[in-house]
Amino acid sequence: MKWNSTITKIGQQAIEADGKMVILFSDNVTADLDDVSVIQKFDDTTPVSQFVFKKGDTITIDGQTYLADYVGAMVESNMKALGHITIFFDQKKPKNPMANAVYLTYADKQTFPEFNVGDEIIYEHV
Repeated sequence: MKWNSTITKIGQQAIEADGKMVILFSDNVTADLDDVSVIQKFDDTTPVSQFVFKKGDTITIDGQTYLADYVGAMVESNMKALGHITIFFDQKKPKNPMANAVYLTYADKQTFPEFNVGDEIIYEHV
């Protein structure tokens, strides 16, 4: 199954300079988190209320498809309720990984993606 979202806003401090982490929320994000988040809106044909995501699933951003090495226990519930996850790029799962996080690894020649308003994010449960 696939879920498609569109980036509707990018907070001024949402993209870290070292390109290791991005926080995603739906448009109901609080003002406190708005500046540090990438805001996404899910397509009506792929309702987030049915979201499923596990280790081995993929996220496609900026034309690059990343493999989920770790999916925290709260990822599905947070996505359904708030459109929220935190994505860590090319980092190994720490001893105490975040429960709301997805840890992705890079394949050969993959890099940190660009995030642009209007771009699509595709979550795929395989």
